Amino acid sequence: MSAVPAGIPLDPNARTPNLYRQVEDSLLDRGENVPGTLHLKHKGITMIAHSVDNVGDDTFEVSVKDGEGIVDGGHSYQLILNHKDKSELPDDQVVKFEILCGIPPEWIADIAGGLNTSVQVEPMSLDNLAGRFEWLKEELAGEPYAGKIAWRENDDGVYDVLYLLSVLTCFNIFAYPNDGEVQPVVAYEKKSGVLKQFETNPEQYQKLRPIAKDILALHDRIGYESKDIYNNFTKGKFGRWSFVETQKTTSYVFTGLQAQHQLMKGALFPMLSAMRWMVTENPDTGDAMWQDGFDSVLELWREVAPELLTQTGQASQELGRNPRALGKSRNHWSSLHSKVGLRYLQKKGTQARGE
Repeated sequence: MSAVPAGIPLDPNARTPNLYRQVEDSLLDRGENVPGTLHLKHKGITMIAHSVDNVGDDTFEVSVKDGEGIVDGGHSYQLILNHKDKSELPDDQVVKFEILCGIPPEWIADIAGGLNTSVQVEPMSLDNLAGRFEWLKEELAGEPYAGKIAWRENDDGVYDVLYLLSVLTCFNIFAYPNDGEVQPVVAYEKKSGVLKQFETNPEQYQKLRPIAKDILALHDRIGYESKDIYNNFTKGKFGRWSFVETQKTTSYVFTGLQAQHQLMKGALFPMLSAMRWMVTENPDTGDAMWQDGFDSVLELWREVAPELLTQTGQASQELGRNPRALGKSRNHWSSLHSKVGLRYLQKKGTQARGE
């Protein structure tokens, strides 16, 4: 066990290593575990490597290229290294290594999914391993919040990639055209449904790439600005609503704006989705683009926000002040979308008349 080397890449491992207590107890011969039996109870560590060469004296040299490394057993490997550094490993403990060579890169995600069955791997993690989120990672790479996104299970992050996909779904005009009757309620209702849509039609989401960062900024702007807009318009108390969370001052992730309130998703997502009216298809590229630029989106939001917030408050009352019921109400989503559409068309009409 002391011969297990540090520095083996975890690139093909679907999830970040997580320290499991039962494996640790077996590794250290704790409790009722029979000493030296880890290899009999543990399936070991599986690696993908470029080559393995016998260099003599029962010593093997393993060559690992980019994207290769441990594909299963990453948490066990990390446990071994942690306790090896502390000189806590029992002398008679061993771990099995299986090394697979000659594996095409496109097979790695399927292999990882098949091997990680004792504790099921989240589909999100397999999609990450398969590189399906790379375009979004690249788009957000230069943003201050890039490190606050979890791309696979057990990653640290304020939001995971499924939350980002849910927000983008609210603006997916290719699946939910503005002249259609169906609203993207799935964005609030079911993360697994959002991921399935992404996996089935990834090109629709990639078409949102040109406006993705603006969409995330709008997510924060709506949450941040709602309090002042509502209080100034109604002379009411925004914080009294059941869909408002009041807390210590915190930062909105995508903008860094500081506030002591947050809109719950059940209230935020229908309003966010209503602004889908401002998205259109770029006639040259087929990608999504804003009608008249992002500044016009913010301008329309601030004009229609009092109506959206008032309608949200009324719907909340009718639904028993239940934020989850609010987020699942298809009538509420449709109502807000219609309000923004009417205001947008009125605004365009006024501009056309030169008023």
